[in-house]
Amino acid sequence: MSYGNAFSNKPFERASKTAHTQIINDPDVKSFISSCHLPPLLGEIDKNDLKLNTLSDIASKPIKHYFAIDGGYSNVVVRPQFPSATFAFFQFGALYFSGKDLAELEQKPFIDPSDMSKLQQIERFKLQIPTKGITLKTENGLISSVRKSIHDFFISKPERQSSFASALKWLVFEEFDKSTSVDTWKLSSCPSCGEGVHIEKSSLGTNYKALCPVCNADVFLTDIFRLHEAIDNELGAGGILGYLTTTVEQIIVAYLIKQMLTTKSDLLGEVLFIKDGPLAFFGQTANMHKPMRKLIGYLQANYNIFLAGVEKSGAFVEHAAQMSHNFSSGQYMVLGNKYIYKYIIPGKSEIDKPYASTTYYGHKVIFKSEDGNMYVVTIPCQDLLVEPQPSDLKNLEVILRNVSTLKCDLYSSSLMPIVLVNKLVSLASHPSSDLLRTFTQATLG
Repeated sequence: MSYGNAFSNKPFERASKTAHTQIINDPDVKSFISSCHLPPLLGEIDKNDLKLNTLSDIASKPIKHYFAIDGGYSNVVVRPQFPSATFAFFQFGALYFSGKDLAELEQKPFIDPSDMSKLQQIERFKLQIPTKGITLKTENGLISSVRKSIHDFFISKPERQSSFASALKWLVFEEFDKSTSVDTWKLSSCPSCGEGVHIEKSSLGTNYKALCPVCNADVFLTDIFRLHEAIDNELGAGGILGYLTTTVEQIIVAYLIKQMLTTKSDLLGEVLFIKDGPLAFFGQTANMHKPMRKLIGYLQANYNIFLAGVEKSGAFVEHAAQMSHNFSSGQYMVLGNKYIYKYIIPGKSEIDKPYASTTYYGHKVIFKSEDGNMYVVTIPCQDLLVEPQPSDLKNLEVILRNVSTLKCDLYSSSLMPIVLVNKLVSLASHPSSDLLRTFTQATLG
């Protein structure tokens, strides 16, 4: 890396104009590049690899209600000069609307604002954490400050009902199924001493924390996300923001499912949950896919569950857009290892290891709706398969049919509930970040 001149009037050290020749002429570099593999271009796809299925002529019933879940965050620079400081603001939303309200709205020549408000019944949840150069006054460092902030969010939200922490405990200890519930969760490292410990369900009080058996420090239930492992007191917590966002979104889904099972279990079979993004946990939180798979299996065996993760960007969405002309309206394809590793993700298919089996709790499906939109949808299942078939994904066609009816013409292959919830919770770079920075600076004094 070249030298700068931030603290003097001396010139920058410019990068060399000829050093690239050392790379180009190096035989080891040439050998390495020639050993790499590129997926084939669109015109090179073998039509025999397209296992297309046609959506049967079924109604969208029994779906009568919809929940769309999304979240957004903005990492605000509170102080740019040394020592620099940043602060992250999150906003999550669970948007509810009924199929009846949507159908009535579609039949009206003009939309009244009061009618539109029926489709904007959203519950917002706000979370804020320091990410660099700021700590809570009660904590001794950034790591403990972030942990405490996340823990407090989980035990205090939603405000009027049971908390997200109760839903997290219900999920990880599999309390939804009394016959298989577990009493212990293995935590790979205590945030304080770094030793591997077990969190005993019986040791969690109403505040959802226990004591580390090694160092006697507090261990929060939310530490099972392992986000503390990706935070550094000097470098900051910027690396956890995406992981935290998608994790909270899916805990909101689990919370809603728990509430329905507790109050009116029959309602679960009439609701479609739509999550923005795939049904997966990434990075430090990846282990959370295991209890989610158990929950899905339990619901599919004893009740019913309609859940879809809809992607808006990424390699699979780009591939689906390019493949549009190969699909007829109403056709879909369930993706397996052979197709994914051959045409989308460079790599070799493993015989006994399904794609993303350590992060996902569902399989990806490419679907072309009757109006020509292409969607990439994750359909949940308990057991991932190397080469899944449509029959392996329960409620597949009902979910796809409903996805088709929720189209939005504002953006390419967009869904109305995802567009709405994103508009209601997302935080723009401008003016949201600017205003949040000013707000934070004024509040900090």
